[in-house]
Amino acid sequence: MLTYENQQTILDTLTNPDRTSWLNGKTADGILVSAGGDDIVGEQFAIYLDYHGNGLAQARFDGILASVKASYMALFEIRDVAAQDLKIDPKEIPIFGHCYDYAIPSGKGVEIAGLFRYSGPWLSKPLHFCGYDYTERLKIVADAITAFYSMLQGLASDRVTLPGKTTNNFHLVNTRATMTRDQVWPTGWANEIHPYTEGFIALAKKFFAVLQPAFPGRI
Repeated sequence: MLTYENQQTILDTLTNPDRTSWLNGKTADGILVSAGGDDIVGEQFAIYLDYHGNGLAQARFDGILASVKASYMALFEIRDVAAQDLKIDPKEIPIFGHCYDYAIPSGKGVEIAGLFRYSGPWLSKPLHFCGYDYTERLKIVADAITAFYSMLQGLASDRVTLPGKTTNNFHLVNTRATMTRDQVWPTGWANEIHPYTEGFIALAKKFFAVLQPAFPGRI
């Protein structure tokens, strides 16, 4: 997501000289980002699992978390570059991210009626390959999400900042434990990594709770 081409797109969008495209006539009021999940889950999830029953291969998993963190820090920096070009304080362009939820390795993917398309599963196959039963899989996924949250919380609380900076101006929406860890409607999981419609609404409310105080009187 943070290839140089995509960074250029972000920069061009934020500094678009036709400011009339932005409601405030200046630039974006903020950036909403959902990132990191595709780096971890899917067929490549097996890379980060121990084959001897110990769950996450911690050193390897720390490596992918470091890569995701680097991407976030690149995003912070490209935001700062845009702010410098616009001659505004980077604090005027906050970034909001989230940490996903405790998904279930149920083996259920997505089927789209009439289109014969199928996606997933994203978790159960690599976990099965590495020899874990369902109970063990639930714990491994929970451990992965908890570690992912801790990494992002470090960025949000500014324990990790760009050199010479005092804040990342990054706000973390804690989306953990929004869903129940089952497939029961309405707040369970429709498949391995997606909730039902009501679950998406519950997640949106968590975003609302963070966005509203950031933009008082506007949301």
